[in-house]
Amino acid sequence: MKKGILRTLLLVVLLVLAVVLGKVIGDLCGGISFLSWLGLSAQFGLQPCTLDLAILQVTFGLLVNINVAQAILLFVAILVYSHIHIRD
Repeated sequence: MKKGILRTLLLVVLLVLAVVLGKVIGDLCGGISFLSWLGLSAQFGLQPCTLDLAILQVTFGLLVNINVAQAILLFVAILVYSHIHIRD
């Protein structure tokens, strides 16, 4: 039980680090001519939409913005996670 929780926590930490570091690297490399491709990004998802029912107002939406550096680091994080073995 404890090993499963630890592995899940490790995966979450690795993925968050990959996203944050990828964003920083993509932003920093945007000004360097031969590394500018790391900052290229794509945005996809659903634009926010509001449903107004007079007494209740609900807004739905999900936008994902990912750059090349984040995609590479997410792939590396998943590879690292699959090779880590946690002892009891």
